[in-house]
Amino acid sequence: MEKEALNDLLGKNLIIGYVQGYDGKQQSYYFEKSPSNIASFIMLHKENTDKMILTDMADRLVLNTFGEFINRCPDQEYLQEILKDLIPMQLGEKEPADILIADEVEFQALLYEEDRQVTEAEIRML
Repeated sequence: MEKEALNDLLGKNLIIGYVQGYDGKQQSYYFEKSPSNIASFIMLHKENTDKMILTDMADRLVLNTFGEFINRCPDQEYLQEILKDLIPMQLGEKEPADILIADEVEFQALLYEEDRQVTEAEIRML
């Protein structure tokens, strides 16, 4: 993924998507929190996926799924917003959007680079 696109993620309200495959392996992804992005994320990662857990950056549950189907979402009003996009995608009436997603390695590298730049700037100020 392009570095500039990744940098755009840092200024956004992010969500973490933990995707667990049928093989038990888990992968983490970071993307901007919005109902349409969440619906697209679910549909883009539905293949070979046992379950997904989506949390905010403070690790509070946004929702969890079994495959492409939402199991639990504490905020029922937000759930209705997500379903407006998700159901047409599940029915094949709408394609998932191409959203900006960073995997764990890309996101950690981005945070490291940001910290390095801040530290470098602080040292120059001394």
